[in-house]
Amino acid sequence: MNFLKAFIFSLFLCLGIAKANPLDTIALNTTALDTIMTLDTTVTVAPDTKNTITILADTSFADTIATDSAKIKPGLYFFFSVGAQFINFKDRPKFQDLLDTQFVEYMNDYLEDPTGSLPLQQNFQTVNLAFPIMAGIIWQISDMHSLGMGAGFLYDNESVILMDKDGNTYNLKYVLQAFPIFAEYRLSISPDLISLKNGDYFSLFFRYYWMLPGTEIYSSWGKAEADFDPLGSGYGIFLGYRFWEWKNLSIWGEIGYLSLEVESGAKDRILDAWNLGGVSILLRAMF
Repeated sequence: MNFLKAFIFSLFLCLGIAKANPLDTIALNTTALDTIMTLDTTVTVAPDTKNTITILADTSFADTIATDSAKIKPGLYFFFSVGAQFINFKDRPKFQDLLDTQFVEYMNDYLEDPTGSLPLQQNFQTVNLAFPIMAGIIWQISDMHSLGMGAGFLYDNESVILMDKDGNTYNLKYVLQAFPIFAEYRLSISPDLISLKNGDYFSLFFRYYWMLPGTEIYSSWGKAEADFDPLGSGYGIFLGYRFWEWKNLSIWGEIGYLSLEVESGAKDRILDAWNLGGVSILLRAMF
């Protein structure tokens, strides 16, 4: 009887454990979790096309503003420029010969009476360098074309010192002086043809010159006043680059060549004609 009770008790205990086993629940939860993970991995986020379009539009708008700001607005402007010019003065040897002749006289005097000190000579420079200044007005027709008129001043003083046997010094010189006026045409060059960076502003300048009275050569041996020629005295071609701008102010760098032939019909002139042209480098402010 006791054995029968023990057997029935053991049977009910096994049934209760089997009913309380959580394996089925764990398996069910694992299956549900796999389903959820599978659903999450298949979800894709659509691109924000609205923001992309806005960014592209803003970039295009900024490029348009940058392009417009690089243009010079039509209207009337003023300019002022300074620079350096290497004058192609082919008559320089004539003044050197006059200097040598003067020195020979001092040397002959010393050789006839070799008392005192040996005469000394300083030669003229082999390069004629001037620093022209110019000012004028510009009518800006469009961002591609402009017309202008200007006036300038050019001055080159070449002086040397001679010393005779008595120690006396003499300052001998010749001076190139010019008062040019000019008409100007500017043509902008497309960045597709010549450019260093985005937004460069290259231009060609064509100028035609007249020499006003006061253009002359004067020296220790005489002078020559240039005649005014209503047909003009020469031309210049320059390549300009606008490298800085702020509002209506533009700064240009220019390099070019001039050919300026002048003549003198004055009596007792030291030269009949001479050239005041050459290679020129300019810095221009336009406002």
